[in-house]
Amino acid sequence: MSKVVIFRGSPRKNGYTARLLEQVAKGAKSKGAEVIEFDLNDSGIRGCQGCMYCRTHDGCAVNDYLQPMYDAIKEADAIVFGSPIYYYTITGQSKVWFDRTFPMIRNDYKAKYPGKKLITIFTQGNPDPKIGAEGVKFANNMLEELGWKLEDSIHYCGTSHNPDLAMFDKLSLRAFKDGENLA
Repeated sequence: MSKVVIFRGSPRKNGYTARLLEQVAKGAKSKGAEVIEFDLNDSGIRGCQGCMYCRTHDGCAVNDYLQPMYDAIKEADAIVFGSPIYYYTITGQSKVWFDRTFPMIRNDYKAKYPGKKLITIFTQGNPDPKIGAEGVKFANNMLEELGWKLEDSIHYCGTSHNPDLAMFDKLSLRAFKDGENLA
């Protein structure tokens, strides 16, 4: 059975990011995958302390909500990350998580757990995809630095006013199929 770990970087529990991530999860589960989800808006998350514990130990010294993610990532076959685009980039919640992935990099700056499949989901209120393009590029590049192979990246724009619901339905189906392909 394959294992898929999902990280939701949105504060909105039923927003477009969460709904697309839910479709990935449903697709993976439909093919028998075990799915583990982390809500990056959880109040029990602390930022990286820059203590360098992870340079001499496995994992992180910060004992909080994210502590189980290190084993989950290590054991996973696939990673899914989703964030809205706020002010041209990923959310603050997502950035805190990115900092906490430092233990996934060895001392020689090579990936500790490479070869995992990766799906990313991004949503934004502005209908112009160029507004969030650099944020999407940043996030995808960072995750690929962890040695994870980007299989698909969904970027749904124009969610604030009169969203294109036909496009959302297409992207929901794409997200479901992405989930199936992770299993």
